Amino acid sequence: MTDRRDSAPQPGRGRLLAASAALAAILAVSLLGALGRLRAPVPAEVASLASAPTAAPAVAPASPAVALAPPARPPLRMSVLTVRLARNQTLSQALSRLQLAPGQAKAILAALADKFPFRRSRPGDQIQVERVEGEAGLRRFTYRQSAAEEWTVLPGEGGALRGEKRTVALTTEVARVDVEIRGSVWESLQKAGEDPALAVLAADVLAWDVDFYQDVRGGDRMKVLVEKVFADGKLLRYGEVLAAGYEGAVTGAKRLFRYTDPTGQTSYYDDQGHSARRGFLKSPLKYAHLTSGFGSRMHPVLGYVKAHQGVDYGAPAGTPVWAVGDGTVAQAGWNGACGKSVTLHHRNGLDTVYCHLSAVAVHAGARVSQKQLIGAVGTTGRSTGPHLHYAVRRGGAFVNPLSLKVPREAPIAEKHRADFEAKVAPLRARLDGAPVA
Repeated sequence: MTDRRDSAPQPGRGRLLAASAALAAILAVSLLGALGRLRAPVPAEVASLASAPTAAPAVAPASPAVALAPPARPPLRMSVLTVRLARNQTLSQALSRLQLAPGQAKAILAALADKFPFRRSRPGDQIQVERVEGEAGLRRFTYRQSAAEEWTVLPGEGGALRGEKRTVALTTEVARVDVEIRGSVWESLQKAGEDPALAVLAADVLAWDVDFYQDVRGGDRMKVLVEKVFADGKLLRYGEVLAAGYEGAVTGAKRLFRYTDPTGQTSYYDDQGHSARRGFLKSPLKYAHLTSGFGSRMHPVLGYVKAHQGVDYGAPAGTPVWAVGDGTVAQAGWNGACGKSVTLHHRNGLDTVYCHLSAVAVHAGARVSQKQLIGAVGTTGRSTGPHLHYAVRRGGAFVNPLSLKVPREAPIAEKHRADFEAKVAPLRARLDGAPVA
């Protein structure tokens, strides 16, 4: 007979099993809570996707094809050749030395035939050829005379070359240049950052009042109100000098203004309307230096004391020589020890003589005007080097050119006085204003 007590549940043992199960549940819930605090919450949309059943794809997706990039082309390397036109060299001769492809030089000349006047070619003009390295074809040809004078040749349709002149916008500004003379006027302008060519323009305007060969002293001051012409933002050239002032130890204060009257006549006048123009200029050269004065001296060639019946100006061969006043050419050509020379006869009874010229630009009997080119400095005749011997005769006797006192021409006409004052007032204000940094 079976003992049924062994199979029946024991009351104490049941309670023990229930307590163990409850403890295990509590530990499980606690562990899950701790894990939840350590793990970042999952967004609802991600959770829903994660809990949704995922159907296996019917066909496995094919691996995407990898597109192969075309091989990179090496960058083009440009070859740029720049040369200058040499003295007595034509453009055709210059092109023949640039190792161009056969027929290319001829094609360049043909492309420019109706665009560029070849007779205007000058030594120093810039020639530039641009090509791709390894190619014989021309990418660009450039002929440049200045910032505003440039011609180009480019390949057109079908490879034919076409030429054109580059259009450059020019702008003009009025500027005041104020310098203190240290050394020469030329050097002083260079130190001030200006083109020394302005010295020649200033000497031209002040030629009746300031001798830039012997009147200039260190510490003198010069002010010039001048037009500046720019091309592509770079100074191309100077225009008209509108006003000029000079304050010197020898000259004193001089001021001149450019004025055009209602009839169209233009000249320079001082503050009171007196003409700057005189019958004679103070010198026959725009810019040079005095090397020998008037009077007795040891002759450099003959070797003994001899009267020097004029003054000598040292200047490079080819420097332009101008007539100091209106007159008639009495002699032009070879003149013994004077070499190539010109003699002018003037209405005031004076004769002026210009010796040792390298070239003569007038002929006997011709009428000349003040500042007209009559020749160029040279060393012909009895001369030891390039210079101009300048002499003045009155009644057949030589006089010192540097001591001549020549009156000014007529002042502003009274009927133009108001117009003169109105036009000169702004120039006077600009010339007298504080310098601009």
